Amino acid sequence: MKLKRYLKNLIKPALVILLVNILISSGCSPRPPTPLEKTDIEKKFLESFNKTTKPAYPLIASTRIFGKTFWIHIATKKDLLTINSSRGIGGVMPEKNIKFIDIKCQYESSAFYMDYIFLKYDPEEKAKQRDLFKKTVGGTTLYQDFTYECIEILQKTYYAVGDIIAETEGMNFFVICAANIEKGIKITFVIHRLDMEQFLLNMLPPDEFYNRMILKTDGSKEIIGDKYGLHLEHNDISLIDFLREQIVKNATTKINEMEKYNAQVLKSIDRLDNIILKSVYDVVTKYEFDDFMFVEIENIISKEILSLSKRKLMNKFNKPISPHYTQDYNF
Repeated sequence: MKLKRYLKNLIKPALVILLVNILISSGCSPRPPTPLEKTDIEKKFLESFNKTTKPAYPLIASTRIFGKTFWIHIATKKDLLTINSSRGIGGVMPEKNIKFIDIKCQYESSAFYMDYIFLKYDPEEKAKQRDLFKKTVGGTTLYQDFTYECIEILQKTYYAVGDIIAETEGMNFFVICAANIEKGIKITFVIHRLDMEQFLLNMLPPDEFYNRMILKTDGSKEIIGDKYGLHLEHNDISLIDFLREQIVKNATTKINEMEKYNAQVLKSIDRLDNIILKSVYDVVTKYEFDDFMFVEIENIISKEILSLSKRKLMNKFNKPISPHYTQDYNF
């Protein structure tokens, strides 16, 4: 497989405004690993991964298969995140239309239930925020970004998964946890097995592969000194939970892109129903998920509710209707 040219440019993480400072105290002592018998597939992965690890760049990899989820924990003392600063022109806060957005997605009784809050700056509030920004940080915005070492860890992991991918048909998800065990910071990547397979076979572009991941960062004292991922609460990730997070991520990304590239259009939008519906459509069709009957969206501020049956959702975005979409409902 010709992975090299794809892996080099795989991770192009969008800079995310740093909202929370994680304060972590040191002094935790390392804990011994729990003796768990490894399956043949885990042994093959670890053998492949360890072959690519440089002696001067120690990485400690451990694995666990829980249900149909393959967990990979990689411990390092290298920095995984870097904080960058970007100075605004004349200490002025970059133009933002959105004050606050929050989207939640639940799945119950064969239906997706979405609710959201969408607030925009009014001129007076925007002026206050701009003044506050200038006084507090002088025009400098802090961002999180991945380090080269973090990207290299992922590359090594993808190579090792590539060596066993043909034997992972019983798996649904890969979870890659890269942990800085000196500072207690962890980055978790949740990846659908079919996405991983298509990427490794050059059938899925790197940017799309990255967009399909569920990515989380967190920190805690328990991570410090934990070489073997003993702090992890292993679980068998369900497709429903993955899809719910995908839908929220998809919608949020669409709105962020509009804010950046199409601010005038976003400025005139009062309800995000269409954007969220398109996100549901994109995700359920991408993963060929049929086990839902309708989608309901509620604007928490206005209390307005919009419900669409599966058939109407498919029709709305021009996907040909297959036989199992023939039944319709009135909501």
